[in-house]
Amino acid sequence: MKKLFLALTSTFILAGMNFSCNLIDSKNQTGMSKEDSLAALANAPIMEFDKEVVDFGTLTEGDTVSHVFKFKNVGKSALTITDVQVQCGCTIASKPDHPIGVGQSDQITVRFNSQGKAGTNKKFVTIFSNANPPQTVLAFTAIVYGKDVSDTTKSALKAIPKL
Repeated sequence: MKKLFLALTSTFILAGMNFSCNLIDSKNQTGMSKEDSLAALANAPIMEFDKEVVDFGTLTEGDTVSHVFKFKNVGKSALTITDVQVQCGCTIASKPDHPIGVGQSDQITVRFNSQGKAGTNKKFVTIFSNANPPQTVLAFTAIVYGKDVSDTTKSALKAIPKL
């Protein structure tokens, strides 16, 4: 019985290793030569942001704030933003629906609702595109005070230096 169990276990392990090796090999086959890949990368759009991180400062719970992240396509081909993903339901982001030509500028608007978010918040917005690199991460921070925090307490907390 032990020999049968050992034989079956060995067979499954070897089959699994063979399957995983085949997956790795198939991922490396793109159908493009190395030169073609490098040329595509060199001609890719590039997103250049004025600012990638924003500090909303201190808010009172329930406040809604927004920021417009402005960018320019400084690459060599048209930029298409395929998706913008936010970290949680407290954040909404809008993206351009059209391609952004070489040398053109556009924006991504991010809105944060602080309801139920008392404390220190750091949120991320991930942009997916045909640019180099294909993902860009924007961020914002905010300190949200509960509605019951007095103005005196807020002033005292603001006086504490940031690290």
